[in-house]
Amino acid sequence: MSTAVMLRLRILLLVAGTISASTGDVQDNYPKYLAAIQNVSGLIAEEDIAAAYVSALRTPLDTLYRATANSQWDFSTNITDYNQNMSEKVENEETKKRREIGLTAKRFAFKTFENVTLVRMFRRLNDIGLGVLKDEEAAEATKLGGEMDKIYSSTEVEVGGKNVSLEPELTQIMANVRDYDQLLAAWQRWHEDVGRPIRPLYQRFIAIVNKSAVLNGYENLKYSWVENYETENITEIVDALWEEVSPLYKKLHALVRKKLKEMYPGKIPADGTIPAHLLGNMWAQSWGNIYNNVSQGSILDVTPEMKKQNWDVKRMFTTSEDFFKSLGLDPMTEIFWNKSMVTKPSDRKVVCHASAWDFATPHDFRIKMCTDVNMEDLFTVHHEMGHIVYFMQYFDQHPLFREGANEGFHEAIGDLMSLSVSTPSHLKMLGLLKNDSIDAVDFQLLTALEKVAFLPFGYLLDKWRWALFTGETPMDQMNRKFWEYRIKYQGVSPPVKRSEKDFDPGAKYHVPANVPYLRYFVSFIIQFQFHEHLCKESGELDSGKKLHECDIYGKEKAGQILRKGLSLGSSKVWQDVFEIMAGTRQMSASSIKKYFEPLEKWLDDQVQGETIGWDNAKVEDYMESGSECTHR
Repeated sequence: MSTAVMLRLRILLLVAGTISASTGDVQDNYPKYLAAIQNVSGLIAEEDIAAAYVSALRTPLDTLYRATANSQWDFSTNITDYNQNMSEKVENEETKKRREIGLTAKRFAFKTFENVTLVRMFRRLNDIGLGVLKDEEAAEATKLGGEMDKIYSSTEVEVGGKNVSLEPELTQIMANVRDYDQLLAAWQRWHEDVGRPIRPLYQRFIAIVNKSAVLNGYENLKYSWVENYETENITEIVDALWEEVSPLYKKLHALVRKKLKEMYPGKIPADGTIPAHLLGNMWAQSWGNIYNNVSQGSILDVTPEMKKQNWDVKRMFTTSEDFFKSLGLDPMTEIFWNKSMVTKPSDRKVVCHASAWDFATPHDFRIKMCTDVNMEDLFTVHHEMGHIVYFMQYFDQHPLFREGANEGFHEAIGDLMSLSVSTPSHLKMLGLLKNDSIDAVDFQLLTALEKVAFLPFGYLLDKWRWALFTGETPMDQMNRKFWEYRIKYQGVSPPVKRSEKDFDPGAKYHVPANVPYLRYFVSFIIQFQFHEHLCKESGELDSGKKLHECDIYGKEKAGQILRKGLSLGSSKVWQDVFEIMAGTRQMSASSIKKYFEPLEKWLDDQVQGETIGWDNAKVEDYMESGSECTHR
């Protein structure tokens, strides 16, 4: 028997022992298996050995993910120095383990494999993140991330003589107050008290993680991020999608600007931009909170009715669960109800940013959210629970494939449900809408202020970061470039002059948390494609209903399609899963444009005589003189 065959048998026997060791200590067998692999000279080209290796990784990866999720949860739901230190310690251990796993994976000649699934798995294993760095640098990046998270989550700012936090006080001010100066104070304090201290930390953090991307084989961090889409021309695809939807956005922008001019005489710049603090949201990313000031007719807001009927947070969550159950999908688990954090505690600081969590343990899925009883949070609950349903559906996949088919899928699923939940007919079914006179335009206007208004922000944030990662934007001009993009794509300007002392993108959670943002832009496009396909397949459009009137509640055919697509996780390329869920393999803006056809016709009438766009706006007009630092 040849040495090569003996080696293969030895390895496969070791792996088989590892896989079948459910009654013993798997971790005792795994190091032996690693040792066997590491003793092989040269690259291993045998696919059966490679398949056995990734199978053996199930338990170690689950153990790794579980420990990380628990430590991050402990810190996010109780911000203390101790929990921060413990979280950093666990993350450092994870980095070392990922390095061990990744370096072992590099012993395989996976690029020669015929099994496409194996190739995809090994590509993922070969990117070991911070594990490619020396321990000291990796630990520094982890510590910097924790410090930025702590600043963002625990900062209180002084507004009106009171110290207030982002959630709920500042968020409520931006949503409900209409006084120009009070909004300005809230906006300025948050952006400066959070952004400025984060700036030097972020600069060092990006230098380290960009280096790790290069050492992992990417040109820079941009290409590490877009690798998730497994599509070489994804940036060109996204650019084309933006070009398709930007005319609709500009018409909506013109209407809102027209209304704000009436509300704030002399306060709206002549260049056509809108000051960022007047749009009902700290980042001007969604404008639904100014709906009452823009709507022409009856107002669609069920918040007063929710409070009148004594809705509480638990009812909001059970209502969301009922929607998913009506599709034939699984209910939330007992652990979900027992361990989720769904209201803001009064006895400790927490990260209020709503998020869904997968603990790599059967039935352990949770939501962290500082929920308020209002219509916006009712829709957010559906969004976050959509993540949980996705986790549950693909739980049986290999850990390497327990994620959305691409990053946009996960974000799209919860919002997909909100497209049905937010229809007047569904709100009426819930007993929350008594007014029968809500017409299509009023309903669509509210939806557009959330969905269409978001698109340029979702598009530009990563475009801005990519320019940092590639070196196109020098670090000493990053705030200027941020506002250049916000003016160019969003038509939104800072309400006071900015400088390079400021770091306004750092006042947005996803920047210090280093969470890619393109997923949200993609999700806002594809959720309408999913919606149209599910509506067609479930017969909702057969009776002449328009797309914006469709409600898939109770449509088990829609649930069957969702279950089939979601259960695949990322085990197939996203186009394969997309075909199941959208009936096509191409992302397109056709569905979102079809959805908003009635609104666009109405907007055409409303903005006659208005300037569409802001072509003459220049970032230089909003930067303090001398803030454009020269560099060698």
